[in-house]
Amino acid sequence: MKRIILHIICFLAVNITCAQNEPVTKIAVLGCHNQGSPAPTIPYFADKLQPDYSIWIGDNVYADTETDPQHILRQLQVLENKEGYKKLRETSKFMVTWDDHDYGLNDSDKDYVFKEASKQIHRKFWRLENEIPTDQDGIYYAKLEKQPNGKIIQFIMLDGRYNKDKPGPTADALGENQWKWLEKQLKEKADLRFILSGYQVLLKKPTRWEAWIRQGKSRERLFELIKSTGAEHVVFVTGDQHYVEVLHSPNNVKYKTFEIMAAGINKNEVPGIATNRAMKADVTIHSAPLIEVHWADEPYIHFKNYDVIGDRVNSEFSFKLSQIGWKK
Repeated sequence: MKRIILHIICFLAVNITCAQNEPVTKIAVLGCHNQGSPAPTIPYFADKLQPDYSIWIGDNVYADTETDPQHILRQLQVLENKEGYKKLRETSKFMVTWDDHDYGLNDSDKDYVFKEASKQIHRKFWRLENEIPTDQDGIYYAKLEKQPNGKIIQFIMLDGRYNKDKPGPTADALGENQWKWLEKQLKEKADLRFILSGYQVLLKKPTRWEAWIRQGKSRERLFELIKSTGAEHVVFVTGDQHYVEVLHSPNNVKYKTFEIMAAGINKNEVPGIATNRAMKADVTIHSAPLIEVHWADEPYIHFKNYDVIGDRVNSEFSFKLSQIGWKK
């Protein structure tokens, strides 16, 4: 009876069937973390949801400073001592990028005075010395992760700060070195790619928040690079706003693209306007966003946002990998 019920639930959720013992990859998404407030999401991930990977999407702490880069390190150390952090560090693989507040200053860009010191702090604290060269112009890196079923997930951590221009019609988000590096990464063989950015990619119109649409032609250049390299199975994971939503767009590349925006693990705010939402914005203040990759005969992604205090799934969204270029 339980197996029958499971099949019915899976069919209703994503219009496909699933097997009880199918391999599943679980990916936590954390960001916009106020280090001075309780963060029950972190032990909830570590103890209950037990992800295979933990994405730290940016604003991992709020460490704004114009006078002392060591202030950034001290705030990261507060995070390190939070309940559940060390266990999550030990039991899941971290994939980390930054955004303005853990880079060092609100809406900061390539002109931030402590950008180099901040980069070195980031490399050391997150144990990325072997991933990010000392002299690299930013904290971008990528990982190819082989799953137990033999499939490969690629995580691409973009740096949208170190070389970011001030917003405008000719503004660039990444810098030429990172663009060349990204082209190389997109040519790697992978069954699924998560591209991480501290701020949103698929927003079609500018809002009061930072987004790729405000960085000149960077957004179009990103889509053209995905098309020219033939990179398939791309999903964007982004942060910045203090709520959770899923955006989608059918026209940017040769397949439909989805963006999971999940930030604010102990913060929330009134959602902005996004005309291409696929899932209603969720403002749960203590949220635990979890991406599940179900490697069934017809693979799919099931995204769930948990209300940590209520110990329940508050919102969810699913899509088939065939919608993002998957071929059997």
